[in-house]
Amino acid sequence: MSRTLVETATPMRTGAPANGLPYRLFVSGQATPEHPHRLVVWLHPTGTDGLTLVEPLADAFAAQGFALLTLPREHAEGWNGTDANRMMLGTLPEVARVPGVDADRPVLLGFSAGAQMALELWAARPAAFRALVLVAGAPRLSRGDEHTPPQTSAHARVPILSFIGETDGSAPLWRTALESWRAAGLRLDLHEVLGQGHTWLLALPAEQAALFQLLAELSRAP
Repeated sequence: MSRTLVETATPMRTGAPANGLPYRLFVSGQATPEHPHRLVVWLHPTGTDGLTLVEPLADAFAAQGFALLTLPREHAEGWNGTDANRMMLGTLPEVARVPGVDADRPVLLGFSAGAQMALELWAARPAAFRALVLVAGAPRLSRGDEHTPPQTSAHARVPILSFIGETDGSAPLWRTALESWRAAGLRLDLHEVLGQGHTWLLALPAEQAALFQLLAELSRAP
């Protein structure tokens, strides 16, 4: 398991459910059963669990009323259905029992391969998620693509915030998706970042601001 440690003011707890993925949970001491914090679930890219990328944001998530769930892995391969099921059916139910955590309809935050898994989970179970935040993903699904997205009312209720580098190979696909997905009634907000390729984009101030604006809106929603 990864031993990467990130300094945060938000307390961290760990777990390793028998039928789930090991996890690290950052939840503020201000979160209580009466006023729980909602959950952001990190879906890592291929090749790294990405803890050093996302865990520095834990304090900012807490300030918006969100806990952060990460999945430390020594060998972070691409996502598959078994991993997704272990997370959804094993890890999330355990995290939902932590006092002060509202794990109902989490926000999925995915980078690269993690963004693709976020899209697949949303496509299969739209009512299970509050929002998608995608970094360097592609609007491609096992059942659909940039021209033919899901078109149900349940999918349309989930806002999608996508960050893509201008020179990323998936940028042209997102330009097409912006028109076709919105025409299908989906709530897609696209941020194309000039001069950037296939890379982590949430270290940039403007992109972080867009992320936290979405979280602020979600925190005010019922």
